[in-house]
Amino acid sequence: MRDGRLKRTPVLLSALVALTLAIVPLPRVIDTLRPDFLVLVVFYWSIIAPRAGGLTLAFAAGLALDITKGVVLGEHALALTLMAAWATHLRLRLRVFSMLHQSLTIFALLAGYQFVLFWVDGATGYPVTSMGRWLAPVTGALIWPVMSEILSRTHER
Repeated sequence: MRDGRLKRTPVLLSALVALTLAIVPLPRVIDTLRPDFLVLVVFYWSIIAPRAGGLTLAFAAGLALDITKGVVLGEHALALTLMAAWATHLRLRLRVFSMLHQSLTIFALLAGYQFVLFWVDGATGYPVTSMGRWLAPVTGALIWPVMSEILSRTHER
């Protein structure tokens, strides 16, 4: 039981830090370039340690995003759980990919995440946001190598 808590500690701490980075207010210009930190953390743990941080983490993180952003409850939870399931399915391939191929795959996952959010926004009658929402997959894919290196060092400790 104690080993399970030790394995989940870096997962939970990194998710809390990422949630904090997701909700810290920034100037509008910088905010449009903000990557989805919590989504990237969920993808990382879904690939590296799916039992410690897989779909349960994705659903809980999605609900936390729903609550903090004040959107339809379950919107982010649905999108994040679907994409985390896809990341978990691809985890063995992703581990042997080069960093460029990993970043491209993460871009596809982030774009899928944004598309599900876009679809739910349209289906629920909420106004569809500007094209700035499609910058998050680009910035997320660009910072993936740095973020995965930081998280892997955290995981090794």
